[in-house]
Amino acid sequence: MSSTYFDWRRVLDSPRVYSSVMAALGADSGMQRFVREVLRVQPGQRILDLGCGPGRLYPHLPPMEYYGLDANAAYLARARALYPKARFEQQDISTGCPNFDLGEFDLVVAVGLVHHLPDAAAKRALAFCHERLRIGGRLITLDCVIDEGQNLLSRLLVSGDRGRFVRRGEEYLDLARAYFPGANLTIRHDLLRVPYSHAIVECEKR
Repeated sequence: MSSTYFDWRRVLDSPRVYSSVMAALGADSGMQRFVREVLRVQPGQRILDLGCGPGRLYPHLPPMEYYGLDANAAYLARARALYPKARFEQQDISTGCPNFDLGEFDLVVAVGLVHHLPDAAAKRALAFCHERLRIGGRLITLDCVIDEGQNLLSRLLVSGDRGRFVRRGEEYLDLARAYFPGANLTIRHDLLRVPYSHAIVECEKR
């Protein structure tokens, strides 16, 4: 007798469901704090949002020149409908986006991207980030993380994430330091309503 395995994480492929779940988890207020405390964006800067999804970052930003890239056409369709003034493009970031050429950026942000990529693809994405930043520009990544300081519920929730390459904080940092030797790591446990752990890696192109 055959059985069908249902992966509940697949329902998050719907941009409406994904946005609703993120809102229920308190991700919007967490994103606001992330923008205010970590990104420290200045009006008028050029920003590239990698793995932008349905545009979750955009409404929390000041007026600026914004570009969002994602591989998911459904997410991008919702982002374009919600935020017609922003520019969104379908790109597979794991390839390093060889055909993308829109100049240099002041800030590149990758929220929830690297833990979906194996090491080789993550390195291509990070090399792309380095190439697209101006001197003095910053790359900020935020991903769920396995950390000794997280409680049991946080560990369980992180283990159930859709990303198949959730890493320890030092592993994210090592990937970034191949291109940004001065990168630094912060672990946060306070960006969602539920117990959850995030690794933030901050980099500057020198």
